[in-house]
Amino acid sequence: MPVDTKEEPEDEDSEREDDKLYCVCKTRYDEDRVMIACDRCDEWYHTQCVNMPDLEVDLVDQFICPVCIQTNPHLHLQTTYKRRCFFGLKHTDPSSSNACHKPSRGAFSKYCSDECGIKYMQMRISQWERSGGKRDKLWESVKNAEKREGVVVCADVKMEIDSKLSPAPISAQKRKANREIVCLNSRLENVVREREMMKREMDMVLWREKLVKLASERAEKVDECGWDQRLCFGEEEWDDFGAEVLESYEEKAKEEASDDVMQVDGVTTGHGEWWCTGKKKCERHAGWQKLRVAEVVFDKETKETILSTLTTREREIRKGIEDILYPPSTNASQAPSKPSLADPPLNGTSKPRINGETIEKGKKKKS
Repeated sequence: MPVDTKEEPEDEDSEREDDKLYCVCKTRYDEDRVMIACDRCDEWYHTQCVNMPDLEVDLVDQFICPVCIQTNPHLHLQTTYKRRCFFGLKHTDPSSSNACHKPSRGAFSKYCSDECGIKYMQMRISQWERSGGKRDKLWESVKNAEKREGVVVCADVKMEIDSKLSPAPISAQKRKANREIVCLNSRLENVVREREMMKREMDMVLWREKLVKLASERAEKVDECGWDQRLCFGEEEWDDFGAEVLESYEEKAKEEASDDVMQVDGVTTGHGEWWCTGKKKCERHAGWQKLRVAEVVFDKETKETILSTLTTREREIRKGIEDILYPPSTNASQAPSKPSLADPPLNGTSKPRINGETIEKGKKKKS
């Protein structure tokens, strides 16, 4: 009876996944426990193991694990949080599960939603009525109020003449953006260095291609084997004598063959010269033209592919740095304004985060 073995690889993969250990407690994945990923090393940790209440997971803006904080004390890493919904903060028991633990909508509202804003005002009105206030009088004072059309932010700016302003503290988001730029610049340097080395190797392949062509043409012209030992030159010999080798063909065409000749294994070669002067179908170097041409073609195609890949990678890294330094404008009708180098976008990315979103990078909720 035939046995179906297609399910075995899936079972093995699932066993491997189950065997993986997570968190500082080094235990397997448990779907009943809430986990969160470090935004620096991408390792997963149980919220309980890092002293974080499960209800605060949605409030985390950037989570840095204890291991990253301890191993990088000079970077001053720390976990940052979003501003919590005002209704949850003013709840009678803010730490309970009945209170709202979602982030606010930033400068647009101190509440996570219109529903929480309404609930908070209902709570305030109820408290006011219990203290002796009347709902009818309250309505008369606010019934003509108009809807807010904009957000005004008041900033106190204190300037002193002939005094130096102290630099503003760098936020966690800016530090994260700066770290990403440093990492991308390091990768860019490695790619550029590798591409320059590959271009140098490509120049040597092109030199060998030209040398094969000159040697083949000379062999046809003098009706000899024409094998040139300099086709085996390495990088150091190419650096020192590459140009002279190509020039030697022009000089050789003007000179006469040397009279000092010796016999080696039945092949006649000129003493002190690089070319084999044996018969056209030399046994020692039979078919050298086809072999060398094929070798050059293969090396050329391989290095062209690598150069193309490195060039593409360099463009992607430069684009990533540009997106951090100069994020694209959200309004296509307005000209994009480029921020300064010391002021990268929030969270080190041009894509805004959506407050209150349950599926978010660095979050893993229990099912």
